[in-house]
Amino acid sequence: MEQNAIYELLAGVLGDGALGFTENPLEPWAAVTPAKIAAACRFLRDDPRLDFDHLMCLSGIDWDGLDEAGKGKSVAILGYAEDGQPEKSDRVATGDLGVAYHLYSHALRHKFTLRVRMPRDAATVPTVSGVWSTAAWHEREAWDLLGISFAGHPDPRRMLLEESWVGHPLRKDYVMPDRWNDVPLQGQPYAANPFPVETGGPDQPAGDTPAEG
Repeated sequence: MEQNAIYELLAGVLGDGALGFTENPLEPWAAVTPAKIAAACRFLRDDPRLDFDHLMCLSGIDWDGLDEAGKGKSVAILGYAEDGQPEKSDRVATGDLGVAYHLYSHALRHKFTLRVRMPRDAATVPTVSGVWSTAAWHEREAWDLLGISFAGHPDPRRMLLEESWVGHPLRKDYVMPDRWNDVPLQGQPYAANPFPVETGGPDQPAGDTPAEG
């Protein structure tokens, strides 16, 4: 089924909870209100005309630097300078946060993408782990790295960082730490190769020099 037709079916169920469909050549998507995301996902899974049985991925988004229409300049994530020290900034991010849900139907072989968007200081959306159990893992990652919380999640813990970690590293105003638990952290700039290989050294991959004979 065409994606705009899928959206029409969804909008008929959600009413004001459906905010519009964007025809994007790279990835069309439907915007829904955060409060209606679980109802939207359940409908898309259970309606036999749609049968979205698979959540391919769920991704957190930081729209800092972009306006409501997605126009503007995205702000780069801070990293480490050449000397290994964290890049500092006094900038306070103001852009919204959001979540993208990429769905697939194995039986009908069609795809659909949902998006929700919410203010940075109220980044909470209902969990969809009751619709697709795999969402529980994706939502934990979005909480860990972007600070988006999922109301009703059965196990809302960090996934990659320890529970005592301060902040969410993929937010665009996050400043990398120079120490953690009194241990100095020596960072690497994004452009640098942290595993340089010396020519002719013991770490050079085998087979780079043609065999003789």
